[in-house]
Amino acid sequence: MDISRIYTSPMYVFDVRVLKERIRFLENGFSGMGLCYAIKANTFIISYIADNVKRFEVCSPGELDICYNQNIPLSKVVVSGVFKDRKVIENAIKNYPEIGFYTVESIGQLQLLDELSSKYNRNLNVLIRLSSGNQFGVDSNQVYDIIKNRNCYSNLCFKGLEYYSGTQKTSLKKIEKELFKIDELISKLSNELGYTVEELEYGPGYPVSYFEGEKDFDDAKYLEELKELLNNMNFKGDIILELGRAIAASCGTYYTKIVDIKETNEQNMAICDGGMNHIVYYGQMMAMKKPFFDIIPSRHDNFKVWNIFGALCSVNDIMMKQVSLDIKQGDILAFKNAGAYCMTEGISLFLSRDLPKIYINDNNKFIVVRDELKTSILNSMMGGVGNGEID
Repeated sequence: MDISRIYTSPMYVFDVRVLKERIRFLENGFSGMGLCYAIKANTFIISYIADNVKRFEVCSPGELDICYNQNIPLSKVVVSGVFKDRKVIENAIKNYPEIGFYTVESIGQLQLLDELSSKYNRNLNVLIRLSSGNQFGVDSNQVYDIIKNRNCYSNLCFKGLEYYSGTQKTSLKKIEKELFKIDELISKLSNELGYTVEELEYGPGYPVSYFEGEKDFDDAKYLEELKELLNNMNFKGDIILELGRAIAASCGTYYTKIVDIKETNEQNMAICDGGMNHIVYYGQMMAMKKPFFDIIPSRHDNFKVWNIFGALCSVNDIMMKQVSLDIKQGDILAFKNAGAYCMTEGISLFLSRDLPKIYINDNNKFIVVRDELKTSILNSMMGGVGNGEID
């Protein structure tokens, strides 16, 4: 289909076929292990993969609402996140009894889960998040103490551990060190406390290649070597791989139109109707790297060196620098691998520009799942002032 026929300036398109092919690739490579999709990567696709992944990770009340409204089986949901206060936990336990798992990221969270599970007489499956040294989770000594005193928490069933240390991790040596650390702790819990870890939910930070000219990344080889590291662990319980970017990135394309061209200080400049408020690639570094993209229509007659800018009144809104292109005003730029985070990490409220339309491409049937959305109402005092005045 000619995308220019449905083009609304600008827009995202998420392709279901590409998404499911990616999941099959990961499933086949990690055979015997489950996949957990972190919905923060892209909340718009979850209903299309409800039968294709074992679990969904949510990290906020809003994400839990999205899963509920999209009819995701809550038994597949793990409620995670560094901030889970009384209101959040009580709402989840009281109103969503089918939730499959909760993570513990602090002693305070543990105490709230214990108190509220007793209050509502709910038995909760719990994963203790092991910290990698950042603000997430608890350290190994605290994991040990929690398991040592596990019988004090009558409504909590401690199923295992969760561990995640970062994103875009291309170093398998670092992952090997992480797995060794986890293995040591699991063995210690077993040998000293008689506790068997049934499940490890592990976020490997599986990398995605975004830019031309990066050192070659062999996706299939990386997956094979990572699977071997996981298989070589002493731990033989269930492994659930928490992935977001690696599942969703390839299914998305961001389309933005060239709305103005000019020459300034002997530099060819093109202005687009989108920009960094809509698309953010991990590690782009002020457009010092060139993302994968197409031009619609494609032509090859009059190449010039161009700098491509977004629509924001900010010197930082640079999409590409010094790229050789044959372009005209009205052409569409299609940025690839935009299926994860791009639509959520951009500074979408800056200048109060509309949020882009979002399409799902389901077998060449284009479905609008979010129309253009005005942001001006979020950036202004609608309805007057003084209603909430405090003396």
